[in-house]
Amino acid sequence: MAKRTFILLLSLMLIAPASYGQPLTHKVRMGVVLPLKEKTSRGAKMVEFYQGLLMAVDSVKRMGLSVEVTALHSGSSAAAMDSLLMKSPLGQCDVIFGPLDVAQLPALADYCDLRGIRLVVPFSTLATQVHGHQLHYLVNAPRHEVQKQAAWFAQAVFPDENFVILESNEKNDEGASLIERVRTEMDSHGVYVKQINISVDDSAFEAVLDPNKMNVLFINSSTLSALNALLNKLRPFAAQHPQFRFSLYGYPAWQTYAAQTLSDLYRFDTYIYTSFYRDPNDKCVLHFEQRFKNNFGRPMAQTFPRYGLFGFDLGYYFLYGLGKYGDQFEANLNIMSCDPLQHAMDFESQGESDGYINQFVELVHYANYQATEILYRNNE
Repeated sequence: MAKRTFILLLSLMLIAPASYGQPLTHKVRMGVVLPLKEKTSRGAKMVEFYQGLLMAVDSVKRMGLSVEVTALHSGSSAAAMDSLLMKSPLGQCDVIFGPLDVAQLPALADYCDLRGIRLVVPFSTLATQVHGHQLHYLVNAPRHEVQKQAAWFAQAVFPDENFVILESNEKNDEGASLIERVRTEMDSHGVYVKQINISVDDSAFEAVLDPNKMNVLFINSSTLSALNALLNKLRPFAAQHPQFRFSLYGYPAWQTYAAQTLSDLYRFDTYIYTSFYRDPNDKCVLHFEQRFKNNFGRPMAQTFPRYGLFGFDLGYYFLYGLGKYGDQFEANLNIMSCDPLQHAMDFESQGESDGYINQFVELVHYANYQATEILYRNNE
């Protein structure tokens, strides 16, 4: 499989978060190691992610930062990564973004460790990847860490309400782990959580509800079919029992289903925990999306998350930080700030000899007054 080096030749329009205004005068050498030539849907996502990185490069270059970009097609196997690294020009990089495939990570991790290169892993959620690697950054926190924060959000927003878990007839690891976290959090605050199967009749459902409190409903699966089952249960019940108030508490994937379920998400005052959120009405987001279309001749794919936005937010965070702080980047992580378009960064060290994991989680509220808002962020 042929490997090529792509050198940045594009002159892109500026997209820069307003909080970054200080001119940058340093040089950053950035590497990208992803399956950029793979003719699949995931290959297309990686190209869009890379294009977002390029837009971040252009933004910081307009602030005086010199950036040298080397992008390599990684293939997908461990053998392909070994072959690539034997002859690659990545050794002088300050930061490398990649890989996509976990099988390729050990070789690239060792390569970066030997040369003191920061490795930013955008797609894996394996926390073990940062153990023993001081300059490694895991962008997506493991599920149990995200859900631990999500359970705390639930208790903080609803300190004294009626919690009800609805058991779907699906087996879903994400749902099961969230329910376990919620139970643990509520138990620690002495809050009783009720549980009932979603298929029970209305009289049994009514028996677990409280007309004097908000009834906060969880379902133990993150799938669209489970969400639809919940909504199909609630619509007629709520119409026939107006004395009950409801809020739903759900999963990041519910953003994906919003096009089909938005009116119900608003109606039932829904809260979604997530590590990313794209506000479709935000002027900066709309401006970026128009510039992306102008630069690359097509709009971003309608995915969750948007990979172009992801690449931009991640690239801007590291390029600006390295341009400003250089070798003192890690010493200044606690004061790094940004206005993300979709993905925020809140990296925390996992130990003296370990790397960093992004701990950012937020709570998106689809309010019953027909508005969407960010209610909680764990770094504020």
